[in-house]
Amino acid sequence: MSRSMNASFAVKTFEEVPHVDIGNIFSDDYEHRLQAAKEVADVCKTVGFMYIKNHGISQDLIDELFELSRRYHAQPLEVKKEQDVYKSPTLRGYEIHYTKTPDGEAVKKGSFLYSYDPDNDPQRPHLSPEKRELCIGIHNQWPDHWPEFRTTLLRYQAELLKLSRALLRTFALGLGAEESYFDPMVTAPFVSIILQHYAPRAPGAEDLDGLGAHSDFETFTILNQDMTGGLDILNKNGMYVPAKPIRGPFVVNVGDFLQRISNDKFVSTVHRVRNTSGLDRYSIPFFFSFNMDVAVPVMPACTSEDNPAKYEPRDLHEYTAERRRLKKQTHDQGVHDALG
Repeated sequence: MSRSMNASFAVKTFEEVPHVDIGNIFSDDYEHRLQAAKEVADVCKTVGFMYIKNHGISQDLIDELFELSRRYHAQPLEVKKEQDVYKSPTLRGYEIHYTKTPDGEAVKKGSFLYSYDPDNDPQRPHLSPEKRELCIGIHNQWPDHWPEFRTTLLRYQAELLKLSRALLRTFALGLGAEESYFDPMVTAPFVSIILQHYAPRAPGAEDLDGLGAHSDFETFTILNQDMTGGLDILNKNGMYVPAKPIRGPFVVNVGDFLQRISNDKFVSTVHRVRNTSGLDRYSIPFFFSFNMDVAVPVMPACTSEDNPAKYEPRDLHEYTAERRRLKKQTHDQGVHDALG
């Protein structure tokens, strides 16, 4: 049985998703940052999921983003398909997923995908042409008739880049490394952002899951979800614990790559999405990882003579290629991924 279907691969039993106030990760006081890092690391080592509050992202921006997502997905299909992912060399744009019904097929989920664009990075990295080409967001597609859509989505990306780099420094500190340990590895990070619309389940639909049981490939995910609900986290008892929607906080979860480089100190937890509400559901996951060409080793702070590194260094390109091969081999067993 695959990891996504077997609770013996889940983490220490929990009955609710923890809440963490991360306001102190931005403090000028090192001791405050250290205490926040310890709290974050404790959750990452046991549950792998948490709500974070005081993250610094404006609620007005979040509300505006969801309104734009609703308006985008409400457009006629032929309008959305002007940004069909297959028109982009890096598969950025709009894609649609169907489910089987007694009458044929029905829409299950629509997604608008965009990725890291170095021209929109607050750090303004100076990249060679070769390194720039690794940034798949240079091939993002945008609606020509709607400049506000592009402007707002890129503003959100810039804000979450700042938050993500701060979180990565917090993870490093919580794992016993220098705060700056990861900084050179995220000068031009892999980022994928998806405006997702889960349609209400069609009568008699074959597929009950909006997104089946899986763990995320990337380093970590910052999820913004509407108030509909549907995200469930698997615990050690094989029970799914709902990550109930809360206005304001984000949901953050450890990805497989972060578990790997922490030498399994952090846990990447299986989860799923089931839209059984009878309503439209909107969510905006932000997947964050390292520069595509950086071979990231297991952190020295996570190893010892008695606990050597379990994994060889891998760059994200190699790692995701391996995971895609695994997915293809085990697809019939129901293994899914959430890589944008």
